[in-house]
Amino acid sequence: MRKPAFTLEQIRSFVAVAETEHVSRAAASLFLTQAAVTQQLRHFEQAVGLQLLERDGRRVRLTDAGRSLAETCRAALRSVEVVDDSALAMKHLQAGSLHLGASPTCAAYYLPPRLADFTRRHPGVKLNVTVEPSADLNRRVLVGTLDCALIEGASDPELVAVELTRDELVLVVHRDHPLAKLRRVSPPDLVPYLYLGRGPQWSAERYVREMLGDSYDQVQSLNLGHPEYVRAAAAAGLGFAALSKLAVASDISTGLLKRLPVASILRPISAVRRRARGGPAQEGFWELVTGARAVASGKIAADGHATA
Repeated sequence: MRKPAFTLEQIRSFVAVAETEHVSRAAASLFLTQAAVTQQLRHFEQAVGLQLLERDGRRVRLTDAGRSLAETCRAALRSVEVVDDSALAMKHLQAGSLHLGASPTCAAYYLPPRLADFTRRHPGVKLNVTVEPSADLNRRVLVGTLDCALIEGASDPELVAVELTRDELVLVVHRDHPLAKLRRVSPPDLVPYLYLGRGPQWSAERYVREMLGDSYDQVQSLNLGHPEYVRAAAAAGLGFAALSKLAVASDISTGLLKRLPVASILRPISAVRRRARGGPAQEGFWELVTGARAVASGKIAADGHATA
C-alpha cells in the first residue's frame, strides 16, 4: 500500500476550514494556532498537488477541487472515528459515536422513537443526526460520511435497505380553499389551482406524480423544499399539497386543513447502510432498528460482505 504524502492532521485542518470557511474559527475548533492551521493547509495542498482554497477577504472559500475533496476527507475522518469507536466500545457500547441521516418526515415521525430506545440502552454513545432529502442521504451513506439513514422512497441499489413501514401521502387544502367545497375531486379538477410541492430533488414528488397522473405536469407548482414549509403554505390557504398523513393529522382534526377525496399513496420508509460492517454503535443501532431481519438487497455476513 502506497504511503500517503499527507497526514491525518492535515486532513482534519482542511475539513475544519471547509466547514467554517474561516481559518481562525477552524483553528479555535481544533485548539490550534491560526499559523499552525495555515501551515497544515499549505502542506496538504502541496501533498495533493491541488489548490483547494481561495482567499476572499478575511474568509476563505473552497475551489471546485476543494469541494470535491472535502466530502472524501469527511468520510476519511469518519472512518478513523469508527476505528477509535471500535477500540473504546468493543464490548458494551459504553462509548462511541453514531452519525445518522433522516429525511424530514423520518426525522419528525419515524426516527425519534427508535433513537430514544437506542439512547436508553446505550447512553454513552454520542449521536449526530443530519436531516436532508433522501437522495442526498443515499449519497452520504454510500461515501461513508453517514453510518446509516432512514429515508423515504427508493434506496441506492449499492446500499443495503430494510423497509420498516409505509408512510401515507394525502392531498390537503385549507378549509376555505375552493377545492375544499367539492364533494368529488379527480386529478383534472386540481389543474386550475396552485400545487405546493417540494422540488424535483425530493423523493416525494415521484409519488405525487403517480397520484396525479398527467395532471401533475399541467398544474402550476410552487416548490418550497422542506415539507414543513409546504404544510405552512397549505395552512395559509396558498394551494393544495401532498403531505404525510402523520404531518397533517392535527390540522385535519382541528379543521384547519381538509383532506381531499383523492386516493392516497403509500411510500416505503427504509433504513439504509453500506454493505460492509461498521463500528459497534452502527451495528447496535442497525440491529435495534431492523430487528436483524433479512434485507431487500442482501444480508450482512459475519465477514462484512453482503450475501444474496
